[in-house]
Amino acid sequence: MRRSHGQPPRFELDLRRKGIPSVPVFGRYHYARAMPGLETHRHPGAIEICHLVRGRQIYEVGGRRYCLRGGDLFLTFPGEAHGTGGEPEEKGLLYWMTLLDPALTGASLLGLPPTDSRALWSALRAIQRGGRRHFTGGKMVRHHLDTVAGLLHQPWNALRRVSAANHLCGFLLAVLDRHEHATRKAEDGCLQKVFAAIASELEDPESLTIAALAEVAGLSPSRFQAKFKQETGMPPAEFVLRARIAEAERRLVRPGATVTRVAMDLGFSSSQYFSVSFRRFTNRKPSELLRRE
Repeated sequence: MRRSHGQPPRFELDLRRKGIPSVPVFGRYHYARAMPGLETHRHPGAIEICHLVRGRQIYEVGGRRYCLRGGDLFLTFPGEAHGTGGEPEEKGLLYWMTLLDPALTGASLLGLPPTDSRALWSALRAIQRGGRRHFTGGKMVRHHLDTVAGLLHQPWNALRRVSAANHLCGFLLAVLDRHEHATRKAEDGCLQKVFAAIASELEDPESLTIAALAEVAGLSPSRFQAKFKQETGMPPAEFVLRARIAEAERRLVRPGATVTRVAMDLGFSSSQYFSVSFRRFTNRKPSELLRRE
């Protein structure tokens, strides 16, 4: 088995003993074969972050299983029961670290000023509220962890301590960046579902309310409205109205179409409201599109 910097196949260190506050565990395994799995356990007052560099690994939290593959990040939060769910620690390369809540310990995170410590901890805790604990990492995530592991297996001094703390801070910032990227990507996919729902439900106003569309997106109504406007440049209600008007233009030119029938079929409360809305967006009266037999 190839090992970087002469490191053992598994190590776990308390970095507080090396002068790096709030990091009771920094570990790494590089297994050539499967090893016994982790029993269910908790980390009171601490976040644990795992980065699987290579291989595959199963984790279980609250009865739900997550399958990590090479490049993935995985977080558990204070007090959560977790383990490998009866599965082994598999062949591969994995890093993990735990980070203590600075409010409980009175120590800063990685030597940061108190305000910065609280901001970083709050940002990491927000990942739990967002409900996405498992997402893809990136090159910088591994770079920071490899660098820290290398420093820890060299003669220790103040400069290496400063370097290790800075790389750990860089790692946490990279985790936050990758989470934000994963969230944006997931929300973009959710909006595609919303656009499809709007196109297929133009005749049903109840299916196109803010609450109904937010449910399709899997977002809170406030987050949905903000995300939708950010992506389309208009509120959802205006987007839906424009979609109805565009569909009305297609229907009005069909043989036998009437303004009243098109307005009613597309969920407008009255033909008068339909006509006002139509003219506002097209600068024409709906009757101008009707085919004259």
